[in-house]
Amino acid sequence: MQLRDYIRIISKRGWIIVVVAFITAASALLFSRVQTPVYRSTIYLNVIPARLDWGLQQTIKGLMRNYAGTIKSRQTASEVINRLQLDITPDNMSSKITVSPIEADFLIQIDADDYDPLISRDIAQKTAEVFVERIKVFMLDQDKQDRVDVSIRDYALPGLLHKPKWKINTLAGGMLGALIGGLVVFLLEWLEADIIRSSEDVERYTGVATLGVIPVVASGNIRGNRGNIARSGRFGALRSSRHQPQP
Repeated sequence: MQLRDYIRIISKRGWIIVVVAFITAASALLFSRVQTPVYRSTIYLNVIPARLDWGLQQTIKGLMRNYAGTIKSRQTASEVINRLQLDITPDNMSSKITVSPIEADFLIQIDADDYDPLISRDIAQKTAEVFVERIKVFMLDQDKQDRVDVSIRDYALPGLLHKPKWKINTLAGGMLGALIGGLVVFLLEWLEADIIRSSEDVERYTGVATLGVIPVVASGNIRGNRGNIARSGRFGALRSSRHQPQP
């Protein structure tokens, strides 16, 4: 297909793409608006070895994944629940927490999600505090040269909106609708590919220039022309009979 064919298709059926994109974008926006907003608060833990030894640093990188599992454990969740006096189960608390070790920077990122931005901040802060206290107690029995210091880099702030991201959802819905609308348009064109409606279609499919076309005559005009022809025939017959010699 040439560029002019695409332009012809878009100008003819482009409204389908626009309508479908508008419907999907509006649906995504409505879906985002009816969802309950979830807020996320983030806090970072520094994981620093007691000495700058390559072997100890590699050991710490391996331990950080174990630390992440400990932070999400039911034991840590139960302690956080007790300190915050929350009426939820340890499993629900664990589901609110996401832990991501950042081995290259010797950091552990703790994310806490909740419907209340202040509650999400408190969960992140208390989770970090409980884990740091536990590690400090554990390190008291270790040799000073082999200890790992875990500390809170900064205090957690009230949670920011994590989801739904209505702008992103609306944009994604519109793009999906435009894609679906485009597929519908080209499907309709494919179904009508064998239908010839104009001289341009004849030239496009045959590659031969069109020298002339049969004019389109409305059905009412056809009936009128037929009536005129019939009346003219009867009038001619009448005149012929009048001019015929009488026997």
